[in-house]
Amino acid sequence: MKLLRFCLVPLALVCVALLRLLGGRVKIGVLQANRIGHLAGNVEVHLCERDAGIRPRAIEIWCSPWGCCNDYLMRMWRRVITIDRTGFVTIVQKVNRLFKGWHVCEIESGNLDRDAHNLYEKYPPHLSFTAAEEARGQRELVRMGIPRGAKWVCLIVRDSTYLPHLAYHSHRDSDIDDYASAALALAKRGYYVIRMGAKVAKPMPFATSHIIDYATNGMRSEFMDIYLCAKCAFALNNGAGLDAICCAFRRPSCYVNFVPVEYLATWSRGALAIWKHHIKDGRRMMPAEIWASGAGQFMRTEEYEEAGITLVNNTPEEIKAAAEEMADGYSVPGFHLAQRDFWRTFPRSISPYTQKPIHGEIRMRIGREFLKGYQ
Repeated sequence: MKLLRFCLVPLALVCVALLRLLGGRVKIGVLQANRIGHLAGNVEVHLCERDAGIRPRAIEIWCSPWGCCNDYLMRMWRRVITIDRTGFVTIVQKVNRLFKGWHVCEIESGNLDRDAHNLYEKYPPHLSFTAAEEARGQRELVRMGIPRGAKWVCLIVRDSTYLPHLAYHSHRDSDIDDYASAALALAKRGYYVIRMGAKVAKPMPFATSHIIDYATNGMRSEFMDIYLCAKCAFALNNGAGLDAICCAFRRPSCYVNFVPVEYLATWSRGALAIWKHHIKDGRRMMPAEIWASGAGQFMRTEEYEEAGITLVNNTPEEIKAAAEEMADGYSVPGFHLAQRDFWRTFPRSISPYTQKPIHGEIRMRIGREFLKGYQ
């Protein structure tokens, strides 16, 4: 295989020369397909920006140099964009980067999976299911014990089993046991609660007929990962990659145990969030202190450790309160003032990775009971 790729280099050089002559009218896109959040979110944001005229029009050919985390999602994207299956475009892309001005021939990474222009509310999802896929999804729901017309919540809890080789993300992990009270409360309201995940640390001990441990009961498939997130009433999650599928299909999320705080999905209309408590010098840090310390953008566990900050997970009661508020849509007189005051101080940061704004217009809210504790 390596010999074959080497033999294709001269042809790749010719293709690079042609791309340069075309002056950006044909561009190569690189899919970060090894992470489902980026495979779903990055492409959807890019296509919305292209629809809005933010991206220059060009013939786009995409490649996937790092493998694929969900083949079915890739299959669905092939109905929307041109994705090379042979691996040759990846060779062209790598050869192109050997020369100055390579960026002219590549699609700019842009805002990655962040809808900083609030385009999700202006354009419909680019992904869709065929009639055959809709029928398949309904059959699988019945097999899982979910009747037609029922509502469900996707429970997405990142733990230490997810991407263990990236231990610097361990500060984002949670314990599934802490979600029992929230799941039971949602089930009492008539929701089915479906615990998602391709790899999880342990089975869910509080499973019932309305609380389904889809991650461990043998019913999981790549297709249903997409279908369940695309059709859910909302997701209860801590910012793991599957939430990008919910966003791509315009489904809201209730974010709990979320860090880093400045990376909240603020563009998501109807979303609600609470974050892990930041403890320093024996006391809980207020939001302004988190912003001032830089911890609102910390991406690595060791950054919190070096700053002397301990992250404490949300309590089961806090998670339950957020989930109930999300389900019930509480509207408390005067509470919008607390929201307004919080978002006034919230940083409108620039990403150190893309040098672009992280947020646009704020569409989410902070949990009512949670925010009371910070006033």
